[in-house]
Parts: sequence; structure tokens; C-alpha cells
Amino acid sequence: MTVEPGVYVQDRFGIRIEDMVLVTERGQRDLNRLTHDLVLV
Repeated sequence: MTVEPGVYVQDRFGIRIEDMVLVTERGQRDLNRLTHDLVLV
């Protein structure tokens, strides 16, 4: 399953962070390894 929260500013820009999660009988396991820290370029 994926979890995809997003922020959108109409007529300007949008951003969505997509996380992949494996759901099992024992709970969840995150499949992504990247950080969610803000990086300014």
C-alpha cells in the first residue's frame, strides 16, 4: 500500500511524499529508506 500526503498551492506548485508500506499480520514494514528532511536546492 502507499501513503501519499501532499501539499498544493493552486496555480503555483504542489509536492507529494510517497511512502510504500508492506502490511502483514504482524504489523507494518516501511519499504522506503529515504529521509523526509527538507532539502533546499
